[in-house]
Amino acid sequence: MNLQVNFVLPHWVYWLVLLALPLIVMWLVDRSFRRGGTVSGNTTAEVPAGEEEGVYRPPGNALTRIIDKISGFTGRYVAYWSLIAPLVYCYEVFVRYALNSPTNWAHESMFLMFGMQYLLAGAFALREGGHVRVDILYTRAAPLTKAALDLMTSVFFFIFVLALVSTGWNFFAQSVSQDFLFFGQGYANETSFTEWAVQYYPVKFTLALGGLLLLLQGISQFIKDVQAFRHARQHGQGSHVFAWLVLLLGMFLAAYAIHEVVNVAVNEYEAFPLSVENSLYQVDIGTLTALMFGTLMLVLMAGLPLAFVTGGLGVVFLYLVGDQFMLNLIPSRIFPMMTNYQLSAIPLFIFMAAVLEKAGLIEELFDTVYKWMGGLKAGLAIATIVASTLLAAMVGVIGAAVVTMGLIALPAMLKRKYDPEIALGSIMAGGTLGILIPPSILAIIYGVVAQQSVGELYLGSLIPGLLLAGMYGFYCWLRGTLNPKAAPPLPVEDRVSTAEKLRLLRKMLAPIVLVIVVLGVIFTGLATPVEAAGIGTLGAMVVAAMHGRLTWPNLHAACMTTLVATAMVMWIIFGATIFVGFYILQGGQDFVQELISGAGLGPYGVLFVMMILLIALGMFLDWVGILLLAVPIFVPLIQPLAFDGLFGLPGVDASDVSLWFGVIYLVNMQMSFLSPPFGYALFYIKGVCPPHITMAQIFRSSLPFLALQALGLLLVILFPALITYLPNLVYG
Repeated sequence: MNLQVNFVLPHWVYWLVLLALPLIVMWLVDRSFRRGGTVSGNTTAEVPAGEEEGVYRPPGNALTRIIDKISGFTGRYVAYWSLIAPLVYCYEVFVRYALNSPTNWAHESMFLMFGMQYLLAGAFALREGGHVRVDILYTRAAPLTKAALDLMTSVFFFIFVLALVSTGWNFFAQSVSQDFLFFGQGYANETSFTEWAVQYYPVKFTLALGGLLLLLQGISQFIKDVQAFRHARQHGQGSHVFAWLVLLLGMFLAAYAIHEVVNVAVNEYEAFPLSVENSLYQVDIGTLTALMFGTLMLVLMAGLPLAFVTGGLGVVFLYLVGDQFMLNLIPSRIFPMMTNYQLSAIPLFIFMAAVLEKAGLIEELFDTVYKWMGGLKAGLAIATIVASTLLAAMVGVIGAAVVTMGLIALPAMLKRKYDPEIALGSIMAGGTLGILIPPSILAIIYGVVAQQSVGELYLGSLIPGLLLAGMYGFYCWLRGTLNPKAAPPLPVEDRVSTAEKLRLLRKMLAPIVLVIVVLGVIFTGLATPVEAAGIGTLGAMVVAAMHGRLTWPNLHAACMTTLVATAMVMWIIFGATIFVGFYILQGGQDFVQELISGAGLGPYGVLFVMMILLIALGMFLDWVGILLLAVPIFVPLIQPLAFDGLFGLPGVDASDVSLWFGVIYLVNMQMSFLSPPFGYALFYIKGVCPPHITMAQIFRSSLPFLALQALGLLLVILFPALITYLPNLVYG
């Protein structure tokens, strides 16, 4: 009997669902809130913390309130699209395997939907403070200096956004037939190449629309920055001289930017006098490298969000080295990223994390593990690492475990007189496992950038991840054994019976099954990471329903958390792909390769230099920014090198070098998160620590675990089979 299904989703149904479903969900969510519904749990996805208490918040005005409402409505509207994907991907997997009916339209409809969501969510993320900035020095500046820096660096933001709106509109118009719409510039309505053949112009329109929404929200933020500057100046909160110098620099840059905007609008082939268009055309690649990365570091330190630093500087150098026509590179670099199939796993895994947290699974997970292991020496610290490992295997969201375990496990350990350095170190080290243990989001992005199989990366990182988790746990146990007062076991009266332990274990059956299913379908090849993420997200919703937490307020909170976290990641990718793409186009990759090869270093010497550079970058940049800046340059350099082994140990097969380096990169990123003085995990934990915990204590607590990570990095370099064994076993 042939049960094959030949259904293909009609285009009008697809667009109707995207347009109408959010309105229906909005009504259901608002009705639930009106009836007393509340959101349970805390936010575990990687969303930046809110403003500090006592900090002046500019009131805005009528215009900013209107713009904020527009961004809020748009963000909420597209956030609810995330509810569609789990159902579609589960349907796709079912009909493909059960009914032998491939459904390409399901894949295409979802990655196009997420692509539109990324673009339209940028303004909402800006309103919510969700765009990550290198705020190590910025946050330590006086309020007046900080406000002046915000105003000065906003020039780069507006340069990026104006270029995106202009080129995005042209990109959209070129996909529309002149006979179909009067502003069309193409010869035919552009469609996809699959049998679904959906028209691309609505998707490409979001490039211009997303840029326009971001521009409006930027204007709102600029007005508030002006108010913040006035308030700080009136209250004498900083050096007036330095602040005015920064502001004058910003005015000069803004005036020149306006001059160039008019030049682009009026002229095509002849530039105005004093125009900087094409002024760096003759600059050699060495000087261009110094200029690009020097200005990148300067503007980063000034506190502009990473996405707009790289995007704005990318636009500037496109214009300086090329001309106004080279700006059309912007949408052609962004569109392939926003419609990349593999990147669709990012919002799904983040959504899965948020749903599980709303279901109360994170608290239950720690409660179960610490009651099982609390009787051991340093049992609470070991339980924290075990719970963090399981949490990493559930969600793959970087930074989530540090904040969550800081809120849950740190008070429990301090209450039982743990040495704060052991308590803090175990939380931070355990939290960084989300970078490495599948389903790591970082591995997904690395796979896309380096053209490496995500499934192989997941398998390759499994043993190193568990090895590091075991090393962290053993260190805590050893400290507790050598000095029981530093990490005491639970008192006998607080321990639970074996029967109670088994009862607690039953509560963890559903999430453990969920982890096995998600990773199992990836490792066995039954589903791609994207499909597995969809299955896992639907499974998380089922688990939430089993716990009585699948409510409309919780789904709303999970969708909004997912939107901000995803927008942060994707806009960094958009900005960095312009900056790095242009640098590589100018010959930057060949320049770096010649620079390193000219140093006379062997393969392992080159690898050592790369590891040091990655650790140094990790002290300043966000993990996505590091990947987009370094990996496109490093991977082509490392692939042709022969790693024959050190000290007589086995080397790496040439076909495994890219995979091996990818997992080494993931291990290195753990080190970057813990590296004083600017590792991100150090500041994640500071945000949830009691006031008496100092940064000096946090720095000291990271050092032993940083040494363990360095040892783990050395082990995977010396013994590459730790990485390559499982992928070769499964994939041959």
